[in-house]
Amino acid sequence: MRARTPSIVALALALGALAAWRVACLRAGPDNDTDAYAHHMIARAILANPRDLAVHWVWLPLFHYAQVPLIALGGTMDDVRAANLGLAAALPVLLFAYVLRTSRAAASGTVPEATALLAALFAAACPIAMQMGTTAQPEPLFALLVLGVAVTFQRRRYGWAAALLGAAVMLRYEAWAALGTVALVIAVEPWWRRRRGLPPEPGAWRAWMVVAFPVALILGWAVLRRPVDGQWFGFLRQTHAFAADATHARSPFDRGLLDLAHDVLHYPLIVPARVMGPALPLVPFGVARTVRQQGARFVLVLAACLGFVTLTWVMRSTLGLDRHFVCVVPLYATFAAQGAAAIADGVASLARRFAGARAAALGARLLAGALAILSLAGLCVALDVWMGFWRATLAQGWPERAALGAYLRSLPASTTVFCDDATLEILSGLDRRRFDRHWVDDPRTWDLVDDVARRQGVVYVATWRRKMSGHEPAGEIVFRAGVVAGDDQTSGVAVMRVRR
Repeated sequence: MRARTPSIVALALALGALAAWRVACLRAGPDNDTDAYAHHMIARAILANPRDLAVHWVWLPLFHYAQVPLIALGGTMDDVRAANLGLAAALPVLLFAYVLRTSRAAASGTVPEATALLAALFAAACPIAMQMGTTAQPEPLFALLVLGVAVTFQRRRYGWAAALLGAAVMLRYEAWAALGTVALVIAVEPWWRRRRGLPPEPGAWRAWMVVAFPVALILGWAVLRRPVDGQWFGFLRQTHAFAADATHARSPFDRGLLDLAHDVLHYPLIVPARVMGPALPLVPFGVARTVRQQGARFVLVLAACLGFVTLTWVMRSTLGLDRHFVCVVPLYATFAAQGAAAIADGVASLARRFAGARAAALGARLLAGALAILSLAGLCVALDVWMGFWRATLAQGWPERAALGAYLRSLPASTTVFCDDATLEILSGLDRRRFDRHWVDDPRTWDLVDDVARRQGVVYVATWRRKMSGHEPAGEIVFRAGVVAGDDQTSGVAVMRVRR
């Protein structure tokens, strides 16, 4: 324990500094990720009508239901951001503990504490992981769950693995690929053990609970969504249709073979080059060592998520966002840390031919230390640039939406507000019960507006000005913000007052 104390202290200091940095971002301004507002709005809508499963749209439900108790107790989206701050710090701690437990001293003399600390620091300082720790998105929670699945499945803690994977498959689709990989490993391992002349694993049948529990949850959700979507797993088809429309691509070959190759490398290489920076060149050297020490199961669970986000991007079933890489960060961080140790081993082995064993080991340790320091320094520079841009974006905020929110707060407390934009609803700070969330650009919604106006005397419609086009005779536009010069009819946000 005495030997580990400096590493633990160093990690604690680094995590404390990074947490303070994230707190500064939280205070800089409102969340700038529109999907985070949509998730939070869905959780608010669940309290209004728990039976409306269509409100989840194409997303899986766990993150929405997890926020419901918080909202019922008066919590806000900033409270979700604060929780993510803690989850972002917990992931490097778990990675440090596992790599420390499973790593072995290198032939060059590199100790497990150094490898574990380096892996944890790479994961903690990864810019995209830092950024997501300032948002109200599910990525920090999902990354922690997937890492927990990888660790518990490798250590054959099947009850924990089943529970964690069950939560993960209800949070993001990447976990479904991990589930398939887990099932394949469990099915193949008895054959592999016989081929190697190894005895069967005692109680191997228990491993199937890691498959059975998540599959039951997926099927249960599919049954619940069947009446809503009108078909089995309709939410999956909706996901692909949305992404294909957004990227204007229907086939992986629409843009030619060169672009296809670029798409295949997007998550394995291009995104890591942005978010791992100088640590990325160490990754190839540490793959084999990670498989040997941290375990093939550990690597396969995390690699399954990488394969899934790659395939779905190639198939245009996602938008190819950098944040989808967050769950893979622990794998690349471990590869990079083990890569530094592997390079030191190689140098030590080569140096023994020309110098004594002690001198070779000393030189190799110095090289490993230099690689670690230079990689971390470069990553910190990249992190400073990345988070500088992100904090400036948060500080800039959304002035027109904030102004509309201030106007809504000035309205009488008894009035209903029709609003179909999550950012406008949440930035207003109004009680969730004030809102009707029907889509404003649906003609049937205006029949509801008329009906509520007849009963209450007056209602308000708050949304983007373009969505009110053609409905101007229904009421009077009493507030505008963000109007672009020369585009008075469709730009910016607006509030319409409807009287009857």
